[in-house]
Amino acid sequence: MSTQSLFSKKNIKSQQPDTRKGLLEELSLPPEMISFIRKNTRTLQIGLICGVFLVLGVIFYNYYSEMQEKKGASLLASGLQSDSTDQRIQILENVITQYGRTAAARWSQVELAHLDYKEGKFEAAAAKYNKILDALPADNPLVPLTRLNLAQSYEQTGQLDQAIAQYTLLKNYAGFTNQASLGLARMYMAKKDPNQARMIYQELLSSLENAPDPVLKSQVEARLAVLDADNTAILPQAEESTE
Repeated sequence: MSTQSLFSKKNIKSQQPDTRKGLLEELSLPPEMISFIRKNTRTLQIGLICGVFLVLGVIFYNYYSEMQEKKGASLLASGLQSDSTDQRIQILENVITQYGRTAAARWSQVELAHLDYKEGKFEAAAAKYNKILDALPADNPLVPLTRLNLAQSYEQTGQLDQAIAQYTLLKNYAGFTNQASLGLARMYMAKKDPNQARMIYQELLSSLENAPDPVLKSQVEARLAVLDADNTAILPQAEESTE
């Protein structure tokens, strides 16, 4: 058997340096990066696949959440348009059950509490409003509205101290300050504390100096006048009893 010559074409070709350029070289990447990529090709491929699946998962979740919001809102709208109270309650409960993580579900909870309030079930309404507040983040726009309804529910049940606590918290929300002040003054009048009520009315009147609400201003002035008249009527009686 003849030995293959060292100078054969095959040997000469195998001994020549590989001068071919790959895609990484064509991209003008640094040699260190090219070496790292080639050594960790499999790991990088797995990472790339995981990244693709993660992006697809986020896209799918966002799409699913958007569809849930739309379906929940549509069902809520149909419930609010229903003339039958029983049917409305059923639909609102379905929104909460089927689309519990949506804004429509939160509004459904509020509407169910409103229905209890309208029907005179003030304790049941207060319990529902409390439950809603416990589940809502502090910056949710539903918080002040729910807190106002809770204060009014406490007021209707005669739980004046609880109502005062809610109205006091409500004063911190823009757009609800006036309602909260009126509610507080009303509660102190119910507690036979006209001095505290007068102080709240005076504070509210001062805040209305530059406010474009002459009706509310005149109402507060009228209530202060009644308080002053009552106080004037009490003073002579006190003097007579001293004599």
